[in-house]
Parts: sequence; C-alpha cells; structure tokens
Amino acid sequence: MANQHETLAALRLLEGDASTDPMAAMAKLSGSCAEAGIVTLGAEGAVAYARAGGSIRVAARPVEPVDTTGAGDTFVGLLAVGLAEGLALEPALRRACHGASLACLAPGAQAGMPRAADLPDG
Repeated sequence: MANQHETLAALRLLEGDASTDPMAAMAKLSGSCAEAGIVTLGAEGAVAYARAGGSIRVAARPVEPVDTTGAGDTFVGLLAVGLAEGLALEPALRRACHGASLACLAPGAQAGMPRAADLPDG
C-alpha cells in the first residue's frame, strides 16, 4: 500500500518508468504484491488492484478539510482493523476511506481520528 506519490516513485525506482498516473503505476506494480496493491488518492479515495487481476475503487467521503495530517495513518489503521475483523477488501477499503475523510475535520493527527461509532460497519 502506498499513497499516489509513493506509488509513482516506486515505479520509477523499480522499473525506470516515469509514469504520472498513480493508478496505472499501482496496476503495474500489483503483480509483485502478495494479494493486492492499494494506492490512496487523497480526496479521490483509494484503489486496490488484485494480484490476480481486477480492481476495486472506493470514493472518499466529501469533506472540507481542516488538516490532512494523520489521514493516511487513519486509513492504514482502519484498513488493517477491518481486514483483521474479517471484512472483505471492499468494505474494509470503504471504512478506511470514510475514516480518513473524517480525520481531516480537525487539526492534528490524533484529534481528527474518528471513533468506532463514527464509522460504517462495512
């Protein structure tokens, strides 16, 4: 999993490809992932590319951000928890995107992190 900027940097480093499309880059890199490669796209949400082929795109919740600090950490944490709880990838991505959007509504990393009651079940 990587954000859009990290994905493009990885493609340049690993394959010498100077692509500017993070989704195409992750699609290309996903073959080296165990199950799926995920690229976060900020306000555009996230996309998962399965190693076996196919993709899942999830939209972010529209918000007027106060501070994006901690949104990526919130996304990763909620995705990990969702998968550990047995959610399939798509509902875990939806929950992670929703939570990352909520994390942008308050200044600082910890103040914006949502509580479980603020999140969809999956």
